[in-house]
Amino acid sequence: MKLFLIRHGQDHDNARSLINGRRDTELTEVGKVQASDAARGLRSAAISCAYTSPLKRARQTASIVAAALGIPEPQVDSDLIERDYGILTGRPAAEIPVHAIRFTEAHGFKYVIEAPGIESYAEVWKRAGRFLQRISQQYPDERVLVVAHNEIAKMIRANFSGESWEDELRRPPLANGEVIALG
Repeated sequence: MKLFLIRHGQDHDNARSLINGRRDTELTEVGKVQASDAARGLRSAAISCAYTSPLKRARQTASIVAAALGIPEPQVDSDLIERDYGILTGRPAAEIPVHAIRFTEAHGFKYVIEAPGIESYAEVWKRAGRFLQRISQQYPDERVLVVAHNEIAKMIRANFSGESWEDELRRPPLANGEVIALG
């Protein structure tokens, strides 16, 4: 299986540097352009099917990409939802040091390890692995598009590569609209 991961385009929280987690925000105009640009980069990829997070920003991105590629409307999969950020949800990213119990920084991105109500990286990694196992069994020889969020996409990549969540945090975050090919 070949997997193409896309982080959703910019949404209104991203534009304001807010931690959106599971807030259900829509794409900005910039985000729609990012989705179209991602689709242009995938025109020759021969993708057969697509999956998306249930959140609007990912569904909108996935619909734009699917329409441009002429593939069926993406299937919504709850395992692709963004990480629950607990107390940090909706707060400015600059407040991470104030509210997080523990975080680490890599490539200018603050990865929250522990905060009240946050979904642990071990849980996100496990959820990503469950999704990856399910689709690799269903589509072993196909090219699959997955539109999701930074944290879950990174954990899918870690599972695909046989790496731990700790290893994945040493890699840069995904930019809005960024495409990563695996396999």
